[in-house]
Amino acid sequence: MTVFPAAFLDQLSDVFDTSTKEALLSSLNIPSLVSIRLNPFFNGETTEKAKTTPQNERGRFLKERPLFTADPAFHAGMYYPQEANSMWIGAVFSFLRESKFQTEDSLFVLDLCAAPGGKTTDISSRMMPNDLLVANEVISTRNSILFENVSKWGLGNTIITKADAHRFGEAGPLFDMVFCDAPCSGEGMFRKDNDAISEWSLDNVLLCTQRQQRIVFDVWNSLKPGGFLIYSTCTFNRSENEDNVRDFCNQTGAQLVPFEHPKKELLFELEPNQYRCLPHLTPGEGLFFCILQKPLDKVPAPAKKSSFKKKNNKKKGPSMVFNGYQSLIKGDETYILKGNHDEDIILGLPGLVHPGTPVGSVYSGKWKPHSAIALLKGVDFNIPTITLDNIACMQYLKREFIAKKPDKQGPVIVLWNGHRLGVANAVKNGLNNLLPMEWRVRGDFHAQSIVEHK
Repeated sequence: MTVFPAAFLDQLSDVFDTSTKEALLSSLNIPSLVSIRLNPFFNGETTEKAKTTPQNERGRFLKERPLFTADPAFHAGMYYPQEANSMWIGAVFSFLRESKFQTEDSLFVLDLCAAPGGKTTDISSRMMPNDLLVANEVISTRNSILFENVSKWGLGNTIITKADAHRFGEAGPLFDMVFCDAPCSGEGMFRKDNDAISEWSLDNVLLCTQRQQRIVFDVWNSLKPGGFLIYSTCTFNRSENEDNVRDFCNQTGAQLVPFEHPKKELLFELEPNQYRCLPHLTPGEGLFFCILQKPLDKVPAPAKKSSFKKKNNKKKGPSMVFNGYQSLIKGDETYILKGNHDEDIILGLPGLVHPGTPVGSVYSGKWKPHSAIALLKGVDFNIPTITLDNIACMQYLKREFIAKKPDKQGPVIVLWNGHRLGVANAVKNGLNNLLPMEWRVRGDFHAQSIVEHK
């Protein structure tokens, strides 16, 4: 039996009745469920008979946790390992998209605390063709992981930024929706992460509560009047959840919006329109979320001018036409982005890191493609392909040289079982590996993936 801090148990008594508390504690002694979410661009299924998650029809529960980084299908973006209850956030986006906006609307959405990318890739999968998602992560190492996961997911509708919440607030009302999965005390992860138990304290709960307030109030002005802020945590106490939401509403005039879903009966409400996922009721870990709508009659503070200055960059990528994509340049890198958006707004976003999918760079008059273009779903770059067997695939994911003589030299897209993994430069005696160094795998991979493409 897991031993929980006495103060945590006392806190639960202040939140839940006795029967709910006992059922919750019992569930926290049961091993965590393992779940993945399938990419909508692949018509595939898990190799085992997997149960569908109630939160997402493309979510699947696995019998055990495999080593995902050892599976080439993961690197090809065929699926993403995501905790099941966090998939409710994607369902919230779909609910709002379908019930509060017109189909022809072009939505601008911010995922404020986005790394490692589970909620980001889920939201991006549910967007209309001209919707745009900004995925933000302020910690550099986590920002790099976010970019990698978004690139492998490959839907081409996501921008990566690295900025504190107040910088978005200073930029003025840009977004139709802001998703704030706030840093929290992590009580909902107790059965999944033993460190979360050892690091828990009432002082940390207070610290998280204050930080969440700062983040929400800082980012609030970035939301358009009438727009929606989706606030979530993975913790059980009231301080970081209902008490915080009460303060948000009192100080901003925000209204709580009821959430509708066919499986809504799985959700637990202490207070109306504020939803909890409890492990004994909903398959997954602990989660709290609610939808806050900004009043239409509140006049936002005037937006500050962006400090971004356009560079006279004459370096261009390859001359290609992408149906439904626009081209942007940041520094030496050429990017493409799905839809047709205001370039000044995109390039002026706070902390802009990647304004779309990087196509590549030009060095000494030669184009060096980025592996992200191979992972972009539904786009043909007219680049030759080369198929790798399991051994060569392992070498590629380790970022090693591959002694496979090509038919001709130049950039190639490497394939495994018909799926794109990245790019390489074919030379006379083999393939120079162009996989980004930070994406390389440090172990072997399985010949049999946990998913297969039908």
